[in-house]
Amino acid sequence: MNLKYIPLIVIVLFINTQTHAQAKVLGECTIQFNIQKQQKNEWLEIGSKKVWIKGNQCKTTLTTPQLVQTLIFNIQQDKGIVTKEVGNNKYLQEIIYPPANLATLISMKEIETDTINVLGYPCKKVKLELSDGVVYEVYYTADLIPSVTTFEFAFKEVKGLVLGYSIVNKNDPIIKYRATLLDLSPITLNQFQINKSEFQILD
Repeated sequence: MNLKYIPLIVIVLFINTQTHAQAKVLGECTIQFNIQKQQKNEWLEIGSKKVWIKGNQCKTTLTTPQLVQTLIFNIQQDKGIVTKEVGNNKYLQEIIYPPANLATLISMKEIETDTINVLGYPCKKVKLELSDGVVYEVYYTADLIPSVTTFEFAFKEVKGLVLGYSIVNKNDPIIKYRATLLDLSPITLNQFQINKSEFQILD
């Protein structure tokens, strides 16, 4: 190797190392999303989604006027728990997670010209196309990497923390999620525990 190229290689490696070193791995965080649905030229508020991540555990709760649905799973286990609260009725079901019939990722394309700031973090945009025809338009920050990336399973290959996304299905209105809160405070383990006696157990 020509020695005159060695300093250039060292500089490139140093810059690359510094870039990766800036990313902070989040072992614990709570994210609150606002959910809107596109109707003609308006965006209508339809609910919220809250995500708790602690180590290998993840909990998501979707809240709408019709129901409250929670998913709890551990990425080192092959089962999860889903609860649904509809009015005064409460249901619990243990499921295989991730399900075998989930749509698979066909392509992931970064949109370099479309970046925004969400909660003070610069976010890149990627377009994810799934095998069932659904498209996710995702905004993520590479500055933060959560210990569980799959609070939406489609985000498995996204290299950072997702702080905004839209779900585009040609037969349905566009659904938009935007983070309104990111809390990095410690989370207690009881957040992932459920009193099963309060629920009707489904097979």
